[in-house]
Amino acid sequence: MWLQTADTIEHVLVECQLEPVGDTVLDQATREWRNHGEAVSPSDALRTLPVVSIGQPETWSLSELYPPRKLPLPIRVRLSQADFYLVRFSCSFRPLHKESRIEWARFRAALLPHPMTGKQPLAFDIYPQQVVQEVKRHLKVTLSPMLKFQELEANLGSAEFGFEYTELVPLISATIGGSFDPMWDYVAASGQAVQGTKWMYLLVKAPKGLASGRALLELNADVLVKGMRLSAVLRRQQQQVSAQLSVPLWG
Repeated sequence: MWLQTADTIEHVLVECQLEPVGDTVLDQATREWRNHGEAVSPSDALRTLPVVSIGQPETWSLSELYPPRKLPLPIRVRLSQADFYLVRFSCSFRPLHKESRIEWARFRAALLPHPMTGKQPLAFDIYPQQVVQEVKRHLKVTLSPMLKFQELEANLGSAEFGFEYTELVPLISATIGGSFDPMWDYVAASGQAVQGTKWMYLLVKAPKGLASGRALLELNADVLVKGMRLSAVLRRQQQQVSAQLSVPLWG
């Protein structure tokens, strides 16, 4: 099965404006604007912050991604020992004002232990992991027999499963963290702000028979507003203290 990566998010989980991580961040920026002769009020700054969307995660068990009897033997051996899931995350960044742009953003998906058994699923591999070019188009990605993401040449060969990944802008770096806390960092490159839709793939290794899996999603960003950098976060509701969003992955 070859999965197509869409241009836009079909099922939006949450969409709202970024907001400063706290009042002190905005107060400090306001003082700096005044020192530089800029008449920018806190309410004006808040109105210019970009809108961010997070999509509903999509999940496939590894066995359903391969045609019957086409599952490579090394992968079959691993599936006899643990369950593997491919999870696709998505987020998008939309600027509202020409004087407000995202210079850096981090999307984090922390895997949670099962509430009843305490068993912990792990991040086995992530994609994209490191992008140093400003643009890559029409990549095809599959899994190696060792269950690691690998990019394919134009000739697909005998690959039975994979997904297409298009146009990686801007620069990306990703880490698995403590094996259960994967995150992707997006950094503006050559004057290109962080904007548009981003797709991220995670291969999860779960204890055999784990009935369900959940993750905490979080998004942080540095936004440049009239020359001042604001640390911002995405919250579903204004009254929320935590910026984390709990979502089901399977089960």
